[in-house]
Amino acid sequence: MESGGQLTTSCPLLLLLLLLLLLLLLPHSHQGQPLRHTLPTQRAQDPPAVHLDNGLGQEPVTVMTFDLTKITKTTSSFEFRTWDPEGVILYGDTNPKDDWFMLGLRDGRPEIQLLNRWSQLTVGAGPRLDDGRWHQLVPTLDACLRRDTWLDKQAQTSASVPTSLRSCDVELQPGIFFPPGTHAEFSLQDIPQPHAEPWAFSLDLGLKLVAGSGHLLALGTPENTSWLSLYLQDQKVVLSPGWGPGLDLPLVLEHSLQLTLSASRVVLSQGLKTEVLAVPALGLGPLFSLWAQPQGRLFLGALAGEDSSASFCLNGLWAQGQRLDMDRALNRSQDIWTHSCPQSPGNETDNSH
Repeated sequence: MESGGQLTTSCPLLLLLLLLLLLLLLPHSHQGQPLRHTLPTQRAQDPPAVHLDNGLGQEPVTVMTFDLTKITKTTSSFEFRTWDPEGVILYGDTNPKDDWFMLGLRDGRPEIQLLNRWSQLTVGAGPRLDDGRWHQLVPTLDACLRRDTWLDKQAQTSASVPTSLRSCDVELQPGIFFPPGTHAEFSLQDIPQPHAEPWAFSLDLGLKLVAGSGHLLALGTPENTSWLSLYLQDQKVVLSPGWGPGLDLPLVLEHSLQLTLSASRVVLSQGLKTEVLAVPALGLGPLFSLWAQPQGRLFLGALAGEDSSASFCLNGLWAQGQRLDMDRALNRSQDIWTHSCPQSPGNETDNSH
């Protein structure tokens, strides 16, 4: 990160920067070849995707002009896809000599450059986006804010949007918190893959807080979520395989819960406690095939249609020893606290905000 001067800017520029991020579908191609297909969910009435490549790049693809005195909306978003690791996504200014803003990619990661009479700033952060997939640049943040003052002291502030089961008044600790009924879903193709020879796969969950009953984890597909699952009940975790009887393990909080799969057995362990489930011949065969299916999923929390009372806090989630980022989940409930947990059971039901 490089910065100079105070990190402040004028109100017109702030408004311009926010409004420049309009609802655009911005695909890009590798080596300048057009991408003909669009989003699978794109509706017929949606505008076509805009291709950013424009020859030598001497002229912008689209120019938007705004009357800053008539702005009524200050939020924008767009979806973006590229294999190109470097280039400009958008540029805006109120004066091209000394008041401008640029959003682009450098080494595949987002970078912002800003210049005005108060500040000169270059910031690069976030995951690589040059993977050829669609990304929505949604700035979700698990955080609380207080004692706030803004540019205009006379500005009217709308009431806070209610977020169920979220409180900024309880004592918090770092972690990932799943309130009752919440869920997250990862594609198995997006997480570290099993070892090939011999076949093996492991998951580690750092459990810090558990209450209620319901699913903790499952491997399967959206149509069949019961190929292998872990269920929370009476401070125990119950392993249920899709081929027969399972096993259970009493929980000891603050210890990592490990699930290890191999061709001959399933191992569930926490601290010094270990339970082993022998796998019959070809028992894990269907499970092995999950990783070859586009629909193979790792589910966390409540399954579809489940009336779950389970809530839990994780200090981390690892697949094959690599930490998974909840912000990178295929989809997840908005009520999940991605980076914080209540200190004790019951606090999470306080709805003050």
